Amino acid sequence: MGQIEKVFVDFGDTLIKAFPNILSGIMVLIVFTIMGLLLRKLIRTRLTAKWKDTIVANFAGDVTKWIFIILGVIIALHFVGFGGIGSSILAGAGISAIIVGFAFKDIAENFLSGILLAVNRPFKKGDIIEMDKYKGPVRNLDLRVTHIRTADGRDIFIPNSMIVKNVLINYTKDGLIRQEFKVGLDTFDDLARAREVILAYFSKQKDVLPKPLPNMLIDEIGESSVVIKITFWVDILKTNSPKNDPNMGELIKSRVMREIKDVLLENGFNLPALIVEHKMYRENAPIQVETIAKKEHVKGSAKP
Repeated sequence: MGQIEKVFVDFGDTLIKAFPNILSGIMVLIVFTIMGLLLRKLIRTRLTAKWKDTIVANFAGDVTKWIFIILGVIIALHFVGFGGIGSSILAGAGISAIIVGFAFKDIAENFLSGILLAVNRPFKKGDIIEMDKYKGPVRNLDLRVTHIRTADGRDIFIPNSMIVKNVLINYTKDGLIRQEFKVGLDTFDDLARAREVILAYFSKQKDVLPKPLPNMLIDEIGESSVVIKITFWVDILKTNSPKNDPNMGELIKSRVMREIKDVLLENGFNLPALIVEHKMYRENAPIQVETIAKKEHVKGSAKP
């Protein structure tokens, strides 16, 4: 028992002698933790006010906080007398970072891509974007995925690395979108007059921008018609257009197509149907024709 008692006594004496260093280490850790928390709050506030985006602000604030906490732990270990442990922690952290980086390469790639998207800001929350075959307004952006909602109500979560590596279309960067459609006219119609009628129609449309000018171009001369292409521009960010509508002005396009069809018909233009030519390769073969006679009811008395 004497030996065990001596061990506890020696440990108590050592602990009492090291108490000032332990207290200093604890104070250093508390100070660095408080500094990290205050700087995180300051950085979040400043970056959010500057960029209007919480992603980069939260990331920068959290990184700053943890840097100060790690520094506080290492300095506290030096005060206590465990400086070698602090060095081992740094060395182990570096090796662990390499191992984790290889093991979670895709996650790290999406994480860094999220930072690039938040810094470069090719789009913001609410913008209508298209990537690959997915198109819709951006609902949320975090450091791993971008959340968009398609016109048919599907919620799509796109990994940020795919957005960084592929072509991205932002339809609402300035709100201007060109719409176009095609109409077939009779080959004998006056195309110059058709252009005048169409442009006169556009001059009365408030949802269609006067600049860039609407236009009518001859797209194709077919067997039974002349195909014209009509183009016009809309601003989906205007107050009279539904903002963040995944249709992106297609409701306006549908109305314009219907009304131009009516205007052309009212002004005497023909919209010919497809002409089908039936060829008889067996000239001597009989053709069966069935005749259906309709009875006509004539008013008046019938003769017996």
